[in-house]
Amino acid sequence: AAEDKDTEALLSKLKDSKRSLADGIKQAGQEDGYVISAKFEMDGDDVSLSVYTAKEGRETDAEHNTLMELSGDPTKDSWAPKKEVFTDKEHIARASMHLTLMQLGDRSLVDVIKIAQARQSGFVYSANPAVRSGRPIVDVLVATPDNKSVHLIVDILNGNVAESA
Repeated sequence: AAEDKDTEALLSKLKDSKRSLADGIKQAGQEDGYVISAKFEMDGDDVSLSVYTAKEGRETDAEHNTLMELSGDPTKDSWAPKKEVFTDKEHIARASMHLTLMQLGDRSLVDVIKIAQARQSGFVYSANPAVRSGRPIVDVLVATPDNKSVHLIVDILNGNVAESA
C-alpha cells in the first residue's frame, strides 16, 4: 500500500517537471557517459529525476567502468543533478546488470522511450532494464493524462512491446 501511495504522489507531481525523461537522459549522456537507466521518483515530498550512467561508455564492461547516478530537481529551469559514484554493493550490482543488458542490443534508452510512446501516449517516467523470460527488456512506466500508470515491456533486442498484465 505504501508503494501505491508513492506512485500516486509521484504521478501527481510529474506535471511540475520542466523536462522529460528523454531530456534528462540526453543531458546525462552528454555529460557523464552512457545512460543505462532513468526514472522520476519521490525524494521526500519532492519529485527527483534520477539517471544511472556508465562513465566510460557502452563498450567498457561494468568491472572497468565508473557506475554513477545523477539526480536532481526536474522542476527547476535547468536540471543541475548531483553526481554520486556508486561504492555500495546494491547500487553496483543493479547498475552492472543495467549496463550489461543495454550492451546486448543496439537501442539506447531514448530509442526505447520512443518505441513505448508510439504504443502508449502519456509521460514516460521510468525506464529500467531487466530480464523477462530469458530476454533483455526495459520496463517502461508511462503516466497517462488521467494519472494512471501503464507498464510496458520493450524487448531490447527486437523492439517488440507488450503491456504488462
